[in-house]
Amino acid sequence: MKILLAMLAAAASVACGLVRSYSVEPRTAAESGWTDTIPGRDYVSEVLTVNFDLLDSTSGAYCELFAGTKGAGGQYHVAVLTYPGGFPIGSGDADGEVDHQWTKFKIGVQFPESIVKGKRLEFRFTRSGSDSIQYYTNVGTAYTYGFLRTGGV
Repeated sequence: MKILLAMLAAAASVACGLVRSYSVEPRTAAESGWTDTIPGRDYVSEVLTVNFDLLDSTSGAYCELFAGTKGAGGQYHVAVLTYPGGFPIGSGDADGEVDHQWTKFKIGVQFPESIVKGKRLEFRFTRSGSDSIQYYTNVGTAYTYGFLRTGGV
């Protein structure tokens, strides 16, 4: 009986597990920046080392962006790319009608075999229309296993 209870507890903890690969809480306007609106320079992305097995929204996985000023309300988009290389392996969209709040992206993955622990992925965020993205970063709490990129840099 004790073994069965231990197995059930282990199964429940695995089923409810949440892996957070990287998170920085926005604190001040001085930690914000803006993307350009010119295609190819109109993104902000986070490159990180994978520490998870699944990314597809059907498994409950998602990513979030702290979106700043609403602007014209252009829809947000995230592309998940291999890094280096930039091969697209997944994507997701989110509502642009948000103002200084976390925006959740459910991601559809076309190439799940590309998600391998220890490899790097780039999560590239853009907006539709001519909207730019106000993003936040805190260089004082930089992620040891990744980095922020902006378009044109």
